[in-house]
Amino acid sequence: MDAIEIVRAFYSPVGRIRMLAGAPALDFANTLHWRDGELLDFIPNYRALVEFCGPARIMSEDEIRKVLRLSNEYPQRAANLHLAALSLRDALKEWLIASAANLPRKRVPKKAMEAAIAKAGGNLNLGDLMALPDDAATALQMPLHRIAAAIASLMLFPPEGDIRHCEADACGGFFMNTSRSKPRRWCAMDSCGNRMKAQRFRKAHAEDPV
Repeated sequence: MDAIEIVRAFYSPVGRIRMLAGAPALDFANTLHWRDGELLDFIPNYRALVEFCGPARIMSEDEIRKVLRLSNEYPQRAANLHLAALSLRDALKEWLIASAANLPRKRVPKKAMEAAIAKAGGNLNLGDLMALPDDAATALQMPLHRIAAAIASLMLFPPEGDIRHCEADACGGFFMNTSRSKPRRWCAMDSCGNRMKAQRFRKAHAEDPV
C-alpha cells in the first residue's frame, strides 16, 4: 500500500491554503492569489505573517510563540513590518511573473528583487537566522528576515526543475515543476486541474452540434 502523503497547510484567518509550491518563497508568493473569482490575501496581519512561517518550516514553534508575544507589546512596530512583508511579496510576484517558464519571457527585474530582499533582510546575518535576538525590535523582524533569506535562496540555488505559473484561470499560483515526464500545469490536480478539465468538457459539449 502506498504511503499517504501529508500535505502541509497554513490556516490563515482568511482560510486554509495548502503548501504545494515546493519552496517556501513560492508558498509565500501564493498567499495572495485568486480563489473562486476573488483575490484573497492570506496574510492580512502580522500575526498571520508569523504563523505562516511555521508550516513554511522557516521558524520553530518556540520562535513563533516568542515573536507573537512581543508583537502584542509592540503593535505598531508589528503593523509596519507586516506592510514591509507585503511590499516584499509584491516584488517577489513581479520577479516570478517575469521568470516563470510557461509565461512570456520579460526582462527579469533581478536588481529590483535583490533590492527588495536587502531592504527586508536589513543587516541579515547567520545570527539572525539561527537564534531569536534579545532585542525586541530586531526579534520582530525575524519573519521578514527568514522569508527574505528563503527568496534569496530560491534565486541563488533554485531546486531542480523550473518555476511555473498555474495555468488555471483566475489562480495565479506559482510552483516548482519537478515532473520527470511532462511539465506540471496546475497548483493541484484536485482543485485547479479538475476545474480546468471540467471547463474544457463543458465547452466541448456546448459546441457539439444538436
